[in-house]
Amino acid sequence: MENIQDKKWCDNVLWICIISYAILFICEIIGALLTSRLVKVLFTSGLIRSSAYIYTFLMYIQPIHVWIGVFLVLFVFKNNHYIIDKITTKTKGNNIAYLFLGLLIGFILNGFCALIAMINGDFILRFSQFETFPFIGLLFAVFVQSSAEELLCRGFMYQRLMKSTNSPAFVIIFNSLFFAVLHLFNSGMSILPFYCIFIVGVFFSMLVYYFDSLWMAMGLHAMWNFTQSILFGLPNSGTNVPYSIFKIGGSVKGSFAYDPIFGLEGTILSCVLMTICCLVLYLWKSKKNKEETVLN
Repeated sequence: MENIQDKKWCDNVLWICIISYAILFICEIIGALLTSRLVKVLFTSGLIRSSAYIYTFLMYIQPIHVWIGVFLVLFVFKNNHYIIDKITTKTKGNNIAYLFLGLLIGFILNGFCALIAMINGDFILRFSQFETFPFIGLLFAVFVQSSAEELLCRGFMYQRLMKSTNSPAFVIIFNSLFFAVLHLFNSGMSILPFYCIFIVGVFFSMLVYYFDSLWMAMGLHAMWNFTQSILFGLPNSGTNVPYSIFKIGGSVKGSFAYDPIFGLEGTILSCVLMTICCLVLYLWKSKKNKEETVLN
């Protein structure tokens, strides 16, 4: 990594923030135009009218344009070439083991929140359907959506900020604030959901920092969203989809564990849980680093 004293104008924090949002904004416009045309074709053909699965799949697969946009920026502009190593297997932490560990952690964390909410009587779930190929297809689509956010925030932006400031604490906080701001216009957004998205972003960024693994953050993010939205049929950051394996049955109430509009996120339970996760990870890694220093 280049010395911080050799920074160029393009390494300015404000510029990094602007270009990161510009990538997302341009990709979303292009993606929306292309997707709308595809949906129009499917609608006129009669396919999408009776297919909740196709609608849900298209909704989640659309951010693939963010993948394309980020990679174009990385390959076209030479000052971003170093980031390619950080999102591929050239970085040791980007491996299958950490990817699956992220998937497992995401399922456990979201499943725990759902379990507490059900025990508290906030909602009940009824089985709706399970189809193997739609299950696999939606897992892929949700991974594309979630990993696109990680690629932009914890891949591109995180690495550019680290190069610019060489301050992990600042990068983790700033990067997570940017991530939270991207969700400002989600349905049900308020102070508590904003903090939850922010602290989740902090946890994802800490995983990238401590394990040098963007893949782990991608896996955790994807499985959190998939478990909440596709498996349980609950709102995902204020967004509902028509296709899910389980669906809410009966009455729904809000509590410390569940927000009827925003979902399992944005509650006291999820905020406390993710804050604890950040503290535990920090204390564990700090202790481990001290032990390694003593041994050396």
